[in-house]
Amino acid sequence: MNRPFLLLLTSVLGTACTGSGSFLNVKFERLDVHEVTWDEVDTDFVFTVSNPNPIGIQMHRFDYALSFDGIEWVSGDDPDGLEISAVDDSEVALPAVVGFEELYDMVQALRGSDDIPFEISGNFGFDTEYTPIDIPYSADGAFPAVRKPTVDFSRIQMDSLDGTSAIFEVELDVDNEHESSLWLSNFDYTLELEGSRVASGILDTFELEPVAEGASRGTVSIPVEIDLVDATIAVLDAVFSSSADLELSASVDVETPFGLIPMTIDRSGSVSIE
Repeated sequence: MNRPFLLLLTSVLGTACTGSGSFLNVKFERLDVHEVTWDEVDTDFVFTVSNPNPIGIQMHRFDYALSFDGIEWVSGDDPDGLEISAVDDSEVALPAVVGFEELYDMVQALRGSDDIPFEISGNFGFDTEYTPIDIPYSADGAFPAVRKPTVDFSRIQMDSLDGTSAIFEVELDVDNEHESSLWLSNFDYTLELEGSRVASGILDTFELEPVAEGASRGTVSIPVEIDLVDATIAVLDAVFSSSADLELSASVDVETPFGLIPMTIDRSGSVSIE
């Protein structure tokens, strides 16, 4: 039995009639994120439950079905119910861990979207002195979708070459699968060419804007200057050839709907020199 999801379902009822004729009012407040990675998010769904009655209210039982984009994720029932405090606005925190890969595989989430719709429905009940009463409920909303951007080599653009130095830029393709802009900051990198370190540093914050089809590709340029006098034979051969073997190690912070998520990058491959 998944009690966290049961609390969520109890909380999204909106309004519920009690035995005294007064109403419980339930409102979603926020998501409190404890930890988020590119694999999953550990978060609390926080609700406010208002009970105007002078005594606590016991919801005796409820059942639930939670779906994402029309596909059932989890369902069940709780015969124990939930106690709501008297004459008070109480916060109910629902802890939940959602794995992104499993979720995206299930709903076949499309590239270019920022969230996935969810739907909740079921019944909750009170036992009165006359008869049990079951009241149906339903709610829907949107759950933020987090997709890890991909970074790949594009090309090496030669800017200048003389007898003592070679200056060029290594261009990286960064793929943003979200509908909205993607912000990257603190791009801390080390670049090796033919096994020799040729550049390192930290790039400023940059933005990948969305495009018409709902996802975008952006370019990041890493400046490189090679002292040809001190360069190894392998580096010299690469500079004067049409391609070079590169290795990139980097860390970067990515702004997501859940806040900043750190990302590491390790790429290697042969890249053309233009």
